[in-house]
Amino acid sequence: MPITSEVQAKIDALEDEELKAKVIRALTGPGIRRASDEDIYELIVTDYVLAKQEQARLKQWKDDEVLAFIQYFKEKKPKDYAEFLRQEKEFNEIDTALTWDVRRLIWDWMPDLSSADCSGLFRKLRHHARSILV
Repeated sequence: MPITSEVQAKIDALEDEELKAKVIRALTGPGIRRASDEDIYELIVTDYVLAKQEQARLKQWKDDEVLAFIQYFKEKKPKDYAEFLRQEKEFNEIDTALTWDVRRLIWDWMPDLSSADCSGLFRKLRHHARSILV
């Protein structure tokens, strides 16, 4: 089923090429549609805008902040830090129990941090570990 001209015009007006492609895939892909082109377009664009807004709200971790937490981690839980590095090196993943221990340590270090920002620091910590383990 072709995309309506009104929705196609809206798609063409989008600046983000990946968003355009996502909308087109949703509208032209296989399967039964239970919503109109307009509703599908609006849902995808709204989700995209909300995700961009959420991303903009997240703390942008600076290298010195990441290094300060690593120092804190080494001082407070040296065995956990060593285990964190071992798991990252050997398995390229951190087990659930250690992940939660590290997240609790992050919140001890910075108590008012949101869950999303805590996850961001955890990702930065893993990235740093991979960079020093090369």
